[in-house]
Amino acid sequence: MGKGKSLSPPIRAQIVQLKEQGMSFRVISKMIKCSTTACHQAWKLHQETQQFCDRLRSGRPRKTDVGIDKQIRRMSKKDRKKTAVDIAREISHSYNINITPETICSHLRRFGLFGRVFKKKPLVSLQNRRRQLAFARRHHHWTLYQWRAVVFSDEKKFNQIGSDGIIYVQRKIGEAFAPQCLRPTVKGGGRLVMASACFPAIGTGPIHCIQGITTVKDHEKIMEEVLMPYAEDELPQNGIYQQGNDPKNHARIIQEWLMTNQIRVLDWP
Repeated sequence: MGKGKSLSPPIRAQIVQLKEQGMSFRVISKMIKCSTTACHQAWKLHQETQQFCDRLRSGRPRKTDVGIDKQIRRMSKKDRKKTAVDIAREISHSYNINITPETICSHLRRFGLFGRVFKKKPLVSLQNRRRQLAFARRHHHWTLYQWRAVVFSDEKKFNQIGSDGIIYVQRKIGEAFAPQCLRPTVKGGGRLVMASACFPAIGTGPIHCIQGITTVKDHEKIMEEVLMPYAEDELPQNGIYQQGNDPKNHARIIQEWLMTNQIRVLDWP
């Protein structure tokens, strides 16, 4: 429970007077309508300082009380994107106090909340999250033998020059355009190679280079000429094929080809 307001000097003087008359703190608290602890503290303060006002406090007085502190924490947890500037503006408007963003940051750090850069991750809708959870529950008890029967597949792009991601360089001030600190680029991005591959538990499967844009017919040809021969030679009879969420994988032609060749497909979410 939060700390209440301090007793006024006249109330403390009345408590001391009643105590000197021999009354107990319990009786005094009922008469003054305050807690017995407050009565005891007022008596102790008078015994030590011979005064009825608060001791001099060091440091700057607090701008907020317990209620405002809870409101600051509640606002930050409700909307994690809300900055200290936004919270300070709303608190100042709601409680008519002048509070700075630095004070808000100090309060948030005390609550264990620190400003950090958002971590990036692919957006997953609620529907897909439910599908992924259902997939995990269906396959939670699969044995190692069952997973060894799965053939995973994927496609990958390889750039001839550089990478699509961020590349860091260690340089001094003024070396931004030094030759050893530059990342060479070419018009059009340079050549790239698309490759399709599969990988079961026994190791990597064949890699097939893709020329140009892959159509549904090209995908069917890859499965017919690359995947099927490899599966017949290297994989068990009860093999399960995993394919990604590329729209070509779910085309009617591909689904009919899988059914015709009696290939079991992993229900990938």
